[in-house]
Amino acid sequence: MSPGSAAAALPPALVGLDPSWSRLVTAPDHRGVEVGWHLLDNGVTEPRVTLLCVHGNPTWSYLWRDLVGAAPADVRVVAVDQLDMGYSERTGVTRRLADRIADLGALTDALGITGPVVTVAHDWGGPVSLGWALAHRDLLAGVVLCNTAVHQPPGSPAPALIRSVRAPGVLGRVTVDTATFVRGTTALSRPTPPAEVRAAYLAPYRRAARREAIGAFVEDIPLDPTHPSSGALDAVAAGLADLADVPALLLWGPADPVFSDIYLHDLEDRLPHADVHRFVGASHLTPEDADVAGAVLAWLPTIGVPAGADAPVDAVRPPLWAALDRRAGDDVPAILELDADGAVSAGITFAELHRRVEDLAAGLVQAGVRPGDRVALMIPPGVDLGVVLSACWRMGAVMVLVDAGLGPRNMSRALASAAPSHLIGITKALVAAKALRWPGRRIAVGALGSAQRRALGVTATIAEIEARGAAAAAPAAAPGDDDLAAVVFTSGSTGPSKGVVYRHRQLQAQRDLI
Repeated sequence: MSPGSAAAALPPALVGLDPSWSRLVTAPDHRGVEVGWHLLDNGVTEPRVTLLCVHGNPTWSYLWRDLVGAAPADVRVVAVDQLDMGYSERTGVTRRLADRIADLGALTDALGITGPVVTVAHDWGGPVSLGWALAHRDLLAGVVLCNTAVHQPPGSPAPALIRSVRAPGVLGRVTVDTATFVRGTTALSRPTPPAEVRAAYLAPYRRAARREAIGAFVEDIPLDPTHPSSGALDAVAAGLADLADVPALLLWGPADPVFSDIYLHDLEDRLPHADVHRFVGASHLTPEDADVAGAVLAWLPTIGVPAGADAPVDAVRPPLWAALDRRAGDDVPAILELDADGAVSAGITFAELHRRVEDLAAGLVQAGVRPGDRVALMIPPGVDLGVVLSACWRMGAVMVLVDAGLGPRNMSRALASAAPSHLIGITKALVAAKALRWPGRRIAVGALGSAQRRALGVTATIAEIEARGAAAAAPAAAPGDDDLAAVVFTSGSTGPSKGVVYRHRQLQAQRDLI
């Protein structure tokens, strides 16, 4: 690369960008050489948490403008322009992944950033931010990733768009000689951004000399083990195992032709504790296509980030099944089912309900359902639903509830988004699950013949699992207040149905309010 312009000027007036956020900072890079950085900073001086936002290629800190603008008064947001990108200095140095990780660390040291820090990243900013996170565990409070990758899953080719750009004779022409790569990135958005927003993304890259790092960034993506950055990327991927106690949020645009759900599932395997939100219809440029800012800010209070001095103290609340425990000996109706004429057709007492819930909770554990597993419940309201729902909560499984009124196509989309490990349903639901290839190990509510069980792929019935639980030596362990309790999908009346995540303490608060 040849040297270009220094970070000597702030961005021009651009839609959605408050000029007061822009800062030019001089700090050493990984070589110890002083270089000029441009960043967006909302200037909070005593934050309860700092969001460190890292863009990918070929975007810049403008990608995070909504998060900078929406952050409350005690949350600092620092969105950097990576060196040779955006309005940061054109250094003339080819920077590999390891260099960019070290560059970012040198910048945060120079800025005096202290914890807690939540990293927020998109595209190839993901590995850079994760490399920083692994090197700054003492400051780290959480990680947020939007449509990115740290590994090429076996048996799947690298993204076609990346392979095509890397073809001989193509890379320089589409990334440096012309602005095709920049324009193509914004064209991936769903819906297409307004012209003034597309122009804002292009603003730092209007001359070929300012686009050289775009080509270098694409070239730095390891497509085989011999690539110079392959070792650094492998180290980041392996290091995610060390973040098992760090809250994580994966925000995903499933219509992305670059980073498909293959990469989401790889990250889910590496960060199994992560909260996941798929924005139906969103594509590659997730922060432009969806309310990423709102999702991040709504997530922060759920991860134990220290609250401000005037924040209310959470009440200590009993678990969701506390009332059932209190009434374990009551031989009075707890649930009644009515027929079409309004007559009682079935029912269960509190004592029976308590026993069945305890047995089923213990049996689910015996049957291989783990705390934190998502379990889709396709059972009509009544005794069975009451028993299964309470048992799932009692042993720490996460209920997934999808309204049948969404119709088969939208139900399939919702279930693909939630990715339940188990599906418990009546026969009609199991038939639909088989036909529509819904995810999850099949568990039947009612009795089935052997041929029907085989045809529907049913591994067990509720009655069988209850019997195992009744014989279990120990009850199921109880989940904690901050553990996930439910993923409930909206009706879809105001747009695509979206999954809403509830933790136990949120449902406890709703119960107490009622």
